[in-house]
Amino acid sequence: MAELNRDIVARRRPAGEFPAAVAAALAALPAVPERCTPQEARRLVVLLGLAGAGLGRHFQERDQAHRQRPEGAFDLTVGEASVPFLDYFAGLARQSGTGHPQRDTYACLTRWNLPASEVWWGGTRLATLPGVFDDGLVRTYTGERDEIRFFELIKLSETYERAVNLALTPLADETVDLCGAEAMHRLGVAAELLDALRRLNTAFAALPPADGLRAGHFMDVFRQFAVHWRPGDVPPSGALDPEAIERDFLLGTDLPGYRGHLTRLRPGLLAGEWDRLGTVMDRPGLPELLLARLRPVGDLAHQSPAGLRALLGSCPALAGLFLVLRAHARVSSVHLMLAKKYLFAPQRHRDRSGVGDSGVVSNRRGTTGMDEAALERLTRIRGRHPLTALRRLPTADLESLAGVDALRAGHTAEARFTTGLALVRPRASDDDTGDDDAQDGEAGDDGDGGAAGRPLGES
Repeated sequence: MAELNRDIVARRRPAGEFPAAVAAALAALPAVPERCTPQEARRLVVLLGLAGAGLGRHFQERDQAHRQRPEGAFDLTVGEASVPFLDYFAGLARQSGTGHPQRDTYACLTRWNLPASEVWWGGTRLATLPGVFDDGLVRTYTGERDEIRFFELIKLSETYERAVNLALTPLADETVDLCGAEAMHRLGVAAELLDALRRLNTAFAALPPADGLRAGHFMDVFRQFAVHWRPGDVPPSGALDPEAIERDFLLGTDLPGYRGHLTRLRPGLLAGEWDRLGTVMDRPGLPELLLARLRPVGDLAHQSPAGLRALLGSCPALAGLFLVLRAHARVSSVHLMLAKKYLFAPQRHRDRSGVGDSGVVSNRRGTTGMDEAALERLTRIRGRHPLTALRRLPTADLESLAGVDALRAGHTAEARFTTGLALVRPRASDDDTGDDDAQDGEAGDDGDGGAAGRPLGES
């Protein structure tokens, strides 16, 4: 299918060959989805998700009127029982046991598709994101290297994010004393993990196009498979990464309209993902919880440096939380930089040169509806957190007080695939993508237990 997609996109073969090839493949599948085991169902969801994306794209490119009735692309049947494609896919989604939606998603396209990934801290495995295949392959739309590398980046990033959330959740549900030594340790590890995540993405952006991701391929090939299957449904997108969304709520990010936006995205998430997000949405974020413990301290912005130092002396974990919030904002800045580099800036150039935006999926905004201005606002909000007043103190003092300098000397965070797949490895000395002010205020298996108890970060 990847080779056929590649030839159709390059106009070497007619689009009509794709549904014919899919129909031939469908004939060999089990007559009814209920005959599949949950694992088999998940694998078929990945494969038919990719096939469905091809069906939808080629159908909608053939005639603009088709974009108003995208379900017309799936006029195919499966197996001896001749089950309609969309009904068969819905049956597989139910059989998967995950509450998977009735179309392709971020979860099946990246997390299930790629090999299992892990995050290690020293000699401890902090988090695992499993896959559903055991052959070490990455399934893509066209087989191009750009797509493989991008999928690897996304899954490794989500694995780091999972480790961060496992470190922070016991603080948010207050099963760990917010001002205690364990809280300091968890916050320090979370800050270091976020810094490793930032360096991973910064290193990816620095790759030459031939070794990383070509903007043209991203816009004209990869993104054009994120079409609607039914009017108004939610196509797959990196914005549906549940770990990134959860981290926003753990850290108290609250952009006006953000919750409403996420509610609209609910149909694109697995059932368990939305349940977990629903829990964290209903709790106060860590800055609110910690400041409530320290009141009455007044507005931190009105505290003198001496007053801030006294406050940190009474609860050093406050310094650790500041470092986490700063690292969170810096990750957001890098994400915005990537969106500008591979999407928004090239599209502006196309608009100025008269090329415009002619694809079946618009390149003027993300597939979930976020445009550049919205991403800039969200990045600024993440940088303007309740602890920004602590920027007035030297970073070295804050890191020493939070114990981050000692953590950094003893351990290194690493995300990797269990199969040995390797993405570009960030250098430990990679510089930030800007100064501190720009960075802070610019526009299956949940883990292995290490992040939930005291051994976190210890060999």
